[in-house]
Amino acid sequence: MVIVGGGLGAVRVVQQLRRQGFRGPITALAGEPRAPYDRPPLSKQVLRGERDATHFPDLDRHDVQWVLGTRAVALDAVARQVVTDDARTHAYDLLVLAPGGRPRLLPGIPAGGGVRALRTIDDALRLRDAVTAHRRVVIIGAGFIGCEVAASARAIGAATDVIEALPAPLIRVLGERVATKVAALHDRNGVRMHLDATVADIRPGRDADTAQVTLQDDDQLEPAPVVVGIGIDPEVEWLSGSGVELRDGIVCDSSGRTSVGDIFALGDAAQWWHPLVGEHRRVEHWTSTADQAEVVASTIIRGQTGEVPALDAAPYFWSDQFDVKIQGVGFIDPADDVEELVIGGRTLLLYAREGVVRGVVGFSMPAAVMRTKPLIERAAPLAEAIELLTG
Repeated sequence: MVIVGGGLGAVRVVQQLRRQGFRGPITALAGEPRAPYDRPPLSKQVLRGERDATHFPDLDRHDVQWVLGTRAVALDAVARQVVTDDARTHAYDLLVLAPGGRPRLLPGIPAGGGVRALRTIDDALRLRDAVTAHRRVVIIGAGFIGCEVAASARAIGAATDVIEALPAPLIRVLGERVATKVAALHDRNGVRMHLDATVADIRPGRDADTAQVTLQDDDQLEPAPVVVGIGIDPEVEWLSGSGVELRDGIVCDSSGRTSVGDIFALGDAAQWWHPLVGEHRRVEHWTSTADQAEVVASTIIRGQTGEVPALDAAPYFWSDQFDVKIQGVGFIDPADDVEELVIGGRTLLLYAREGVVRGVVGFSMPAAVMRTKPLIERAAPLAEAIELLTG
């Protein structure tokens, strides 16, 4: 077994394979020189100075050869070999692809000169030092990462500007109702949101850690460390020509199988078939990767007997911002009908289409959100969800 990747997907596949009885040798090719670690705390606890490391525990218990600081650069599916950037080849009988993604940057503006992304723990530690030293930060992009960085920066007392090209934070993924509430949350906590705003120019600041951003309306922000948080692109270019089907990621069935036999994929770079929506989707949620790992391991262990599992769970996500935990379940479409409920003084929104509940987002309402999950997975009527939550 060879695994390409050193993040959550690789770690969870290893854990599940060993738990389910796989005894063969496993080699994992990890691009970073550090031992595998968890990413969600980077924009929160690490950036706030509450943690310096987020390593997964018990990595040594599963008898895995972790090859650190080594990136896959080519795949020969006929010879069953992965080629790495040190010119070595790694032969496999079974291959799991969990290469993850890389942060998108602004066109024509590479990282450096005070402009950075947040993807690795080294990114987080350097950003923490820069924000702490300058007591300021400018964030480009008001998605989940941008909003979490903003909340963490305010928690350590930094003046915070967020630049978003759309009318509100998270509007593209969660719709206008949630976006309006998130914008109000950040406004109450002193974040300056520049909405419907685009960057015209970025120039070096007073030192290597800062840059000066000029907006399209000629508004010039004070020099500060700049973080670009506008999403990720799957790391799949190295698979071109391998025979593995690519389409905004690695195309998989609902068991994690790719178009090439004995090759599986999961995580941020994998586009699985999801029965709940009847199409392939690439889902960049921590819990979705963990769910996929269990299915991939089960497919490998039990697939030879014809018992092929499938992932039919609704995706779950969360985001910690200030004193609020935003949680959601399902494939949420901003175009869906939205029913807003206030329960015990807290807000929950149900997303529905043609009277069927498809998703839920709650503000610090974990129990209510999780009670709705089974209804989403069996396409229950919206009225049933409302009765369950308010009855």
